[in-house]
Amino acid sequence: MPGIKIEDAGLWPADDVCSLVAPISLSVPAECEPQREIPARRKRMSDTMLTLGDALRVNALKRPDRPCLADPNRRLTFSEVNSRVNRLAHGLLALGCAPTDAIAIYARNSIEYLEMFHACAKLGLRFVTLNFWHRLSEMEVLFNHSEASWLVVDEADQDRVAELRLRLPKLRGLIVVGTADIEGAYSWTDILACGHEGEPSVAVDKNAPFWMMYTSGTTGSPKGLYRSFLRTSLCLWAGMIEFGYRRNDSFLAVSPFFHGVTFLPLMVLQTGGSVYVLSEFVPEQVISIIEQESISCSFMVPTTLSMLMSHARYKTADFSSLRMLVTGGSALPTLVKTNIMHKMGPVLHEFYGASESGFITVLHPDDQLRKERCCGQPAFGAEVEIRGENGRPVRPGEVGEVFTRCEGRFDAYFKDAKRTDAAVQQGWFTAGDLGRMDEQGFVYIVDRKSDLIISGGENIYPREIEDVLRNHPAIADCAVIGVADELWGEAVKAVVVAQAGSSLSPHDVIAHCSAHLAGFKRPKHVEFASALPKNASGKVLKAQLRSRS
Repeated sequence: MPGIKIEDAGLWPADDVCSLVAPISLSVPAECEPQREIPARRKRMSDTMLTLGDALRVNALKRPDRPCLADPNRRLTFSEVNSRVNRLAHGLLALGCAPTDAIAIYARNSIEYLEMFHACAKLGLRFVTLNFWHRLSEMEVLFNHSEASWLVVDEADQDRVAELRLRLPKLRGLIVVGTADIEGAYSWTDILACGHEGEPSVAVDKNAPFWMMYTSGTTGSPKGLYRSFLRTSLCLWAGMIEFGYRRNDSFLAVSPFFHGVTFLPLMVLQTGGSVYVLSEFVPEQVISIIEQESISCSFMVPTTLSMLMSHARYKTADFSSLRMLVTGGSALPTLVKTNIMHKMGPVLHEFYGASESGFITVLHPDDQLRKERCCGQPAFGAEVEIRGENGRPVRPGEVGEVFTRCEGRFDAYFKDAKRTDAAVQQGWFTAGDLGRMDEQGFVYIVDRKSDLIISGGENIYPREIEDVLRNHPAIADCAVIGVADELWGEAVKAVVVAQAGSSLSPHDVIAHCSAHLAGFKRPKHVEFASALPKNASGKVLKAQLRSRS
């Protein structure tokens, strides 16, 4: 492949002019050239607030040699990461990226993923995080909807993604985490090699879109939502106060970075702590890293916590370094919660929230066992109201729809003002969950409004039945849905995953429920499955279960 040179006497010093191997010609638009000085008429973002990029710069100045990012093969200090991010930012400018552009990423967790987060923050770019578990055809739809110009992919996926290029009309180029070996793609290291370590002199509009993601919601079509630089920072700051992260924390990142829970490792980095990155969840590896790296914090969804507990090493593992284990995304079964608290101590923090809302409630360790099936009190900066069908707040203990308000919420659905206006009314947002609040302000999520079963005029909440089912020693997983019934309108159906080797029967399931639930809540139908369909957050896709019933 031919070599190309980026040469501009005003762009970098002579010793920074680079020659790299790339498959296509690269030109640098004059308006995108990085500049050494900030124009007098423009104000830096850090004059008004602290973005991810600003926080990295400050930590690199104050804590240059402290650990920042690591993976099984690399360890980087704050100074090294900031230098790499600055080189990446200048390299992106050289490629022609402008503040109005968007960069999408379709890749697994990596150090580079977090570097791109921070580079986009320094350049004022919109960063679109796509679910790497989506099929390419699904990714194609989301990428085109996002109007991104650049796509970051893993080295192993570049050939497959390249086949889509004709169906991605706004794509200007691929950026490969690793080595690019296809036409029109750029290697990460080559982009870094063309940048310099000086801070980019780009003025960032605090109200401009920054982080955009597609919801993992289990209802309807995917929605692209974004937060501005301002609201991203507000969500980070509120979370840092609520969870109490410290500058000596070491966070193990195992959940996919395309999710909103990536706020958690970003909080740790802002405080000056370090993040250890894993590309996938492997229980044996997770246990070893917690022990060897003295990990103090992590986030795991209930599904991965169950996988961790089921591993042979769990009972003898040393979790003494852990001081905080955050969970969320779906309800944590009581048995799992009790097991975690017994094995690891008072480390469990359970939150409720949505991609749109951010962190709304948090149940801290002191309340875990005394507040059963509870998701905590409103988080710092958040308000919660439980409203009846008339739109007014209900009394404590009564079930209603959960409405939330906080300054760290999303700004809007991308290119969908009508949907935004319907979801956010006078600053209040609802995800369609039903819940109640007690006299102390603790919130209990009863179920999703769309999952409510009405049988013979009685409201039945599937989550209550699922909690009972999970207490059966022969049941590994379960989901409860409503199915059509000529007499009652709807009937309760339990879809059960039995423990390996068990001889569980439908009669056993129904009898267990009969011993703990009122008769009208007892399942009339029981189906056994090898596994339940779930999304990336671990939420059961009940629409799929209903469609095949």
